[in-house]
Amino acid sequence: MKNFRFKPVYKYLTFMLFMLSLLTFIPPMVYSLYVEDKEILSFIVPIFISLFLFSLSAPIKTQKLTEKEALFIAVSVWFLFPALTSISYVISGYIPDPINAYFESVSGFTTTGASILTNIEILPKSILFMRNLTNWVGGLGFAVFAVSFLSTKLPIGKAIVKFESSKIVEEKIEPRVKEVTKIVFSVYILLTATQIILMKIAGVKWYDAFTFTFATVATGGFAPYNQSAGVFNSFPVEVIITVFMILGAINLQLYYLILKKKSLKVFFKDQEVIVYLSIIGLSVLFATLILYIKGYYHNVYDSFRFSLFQIVSAATTTGFSTTDYSNWHYSVLALMMIIALIGAVGGSTGGGIKVYRLIVIGKTIYGEIKRIAHPKVVYKLIIKGKPVNSSTLNMFWAFLSLYLFTVLIGGFILTLGDHDLITSFSASIACITSLGPGLADVGPASNFAGFNDFEKLILSFEMIFGRLEIIPVISLLFFKEL
Repeated sequence: MKNFRFKPVYKYLTFMLFMLSLLTFIPPMVYSLYVEDKEILSFIVPIFISLFLFSLSAPIKTQKLTEKEALFIAVSVWFLFPALTSISYVISGYIPDPINAYFESVSGFTTTGASILTNIEILPKSILFMRNLTNWVGGLGFAVFAVSFLSTKLPIGKAIVKFESSKIVEEKIEPRVKEVTKIVFSVYILLTATQIILMKIAGVKWYDAFTFTFATVATGGFAPYNQSAGVFNSFPVEVIITVFMILGAINLQLYYLILKKKSLKVFFKDQEVIVYLSIIGLSVLFATLILYIKGYYHNVYDSFRFSLFQIVSAATTTGFSTTDYSNWHYSVLALMMIIALIGAVGGSTGGGIKVYRLIVIGKTIYGEIKRIAHPKVVYKLIIKGKPVNSSTLNMFWAFLSLYLFTVLIGGFILTLGDHDLITSFSASIACITSLGPGLADVGPASNFAGFNDFEKLILSFEMIFGRLEIIPVISLLFFKEL
């Protein structure tokens, strides 16, 4: 552990855990008091555990961290905080198994939406409120909350945010990270408040408006009902959720730029957004035609309605469902897995490989073909008006290789447990992309309870790897000083 200072790392790590525990447990605790469901202890215990751990760091002086130490904190908090939250599930008695509780917690914070619960609705409403709140907190990212909201004086903000995979603030639109994170946080709050109000106007109860909004803007997919979003059976509500899934899956900084420049041109001039919306539009058209022509629905309206919602849910890696699509035509199911693997726009709450990487792949292929046809032509890779250097390109291919390798290894490990190929590899894709539901035994009408403890841990780590975009986690293994 050469040059690794445990004390300051412990101080900042436990501080983040404590502050995040206040954000995650106090709202459902207040709601528990309101509905009198006697779940107060489930929320108080994790808060006091985090407070106790942080109190041990009182004698430790505040120090500036190195990038390596900040990286350690940024990665560790994603493994440790779900463990703290799992205590709440265990104490409640509704998820008594620690591994199951950890899986559910990781799924929440990574905005995956996969679940081991066979009957969601038997859980107390306050526990389900917390469950959906984990989607909301994880959607923006622990670092963004810590820097922009929970701690205005945290001296490690820039280093922590740099390593968090959401890439919410990867493009500096303001000179200081704290200002950028506050801007993004404000946009996040605005989207959340707007959807809650619209859901209420559409006739949804306040509790449902809050819980579904938490999972929608975070593209998380948790729902307090077994039927997911299908419980509403309302096209207007589905449209609201659909729109905000897309809004959550687009770079949050664009909304700030739109407000700053007072023009929507910023939105429609962004190459990544145009490609993303095109993918969604063409996919919805394809799915609608297939479902109607193949006779899954008797009219174009129903074919379009269900296609729109499920394609957007997959493309944004949210994982909501309004119907059991597991019996749909194989081509549509395959398309849903593909667009989930591609994922959302960079700088959004969505998961997947990200659309800008798809653009890089396309332009790289085009460049190579152009070089073959015209050997003397110098071709530069330009993304969003800026040339991509070789270092960035090497990092891109390293990420893509590790990402796909993780999908394959995860799926292979699951087949060793006698799970079929579709279940195994769709579960692996669903977890690393943060999609949630997969196909076959992990489809929208099923869950992940059929996996053993080892397999659930593998999938939990895969969810974290996907949320952190792998590179930060792998990087820890190669820090010689650690």
